[in-house]
Amino acid sequence: MIVNEEFLLLVSDSTHFIIQLEKLLQNSQICCRIIPLPHEISAGCGLSIKVSLNDKNIIETILTKEQIKVKQYLINKIGFKKNIIEL
Repeated sequence: MIVNEEFLLLVSDSTHFIIQLEKLLQNSQICCRIIPLPHEISAGCGLSIKVSLNDKNIIETILTKEQIKVKQYLINKIGFKKNIIEL
């Protein structure tokens, strides 16, 4: 059975910043998880934050309020194949 998964990935050049952002999102009741950065995406940091696409608007509000700049990617994973779109 092929599994289809769609999620949002938050990416920064700093490992320290990714860890701080995870804490901020968790304190805002956003379910998130730090995962290794997919090899298809290049950044100075090897980590990223995986969040539900359903939380995109809330995350946008938090990022704007806190004046946080991160790259965002929409990941559509079908089986082992990934479609990655930078937002």
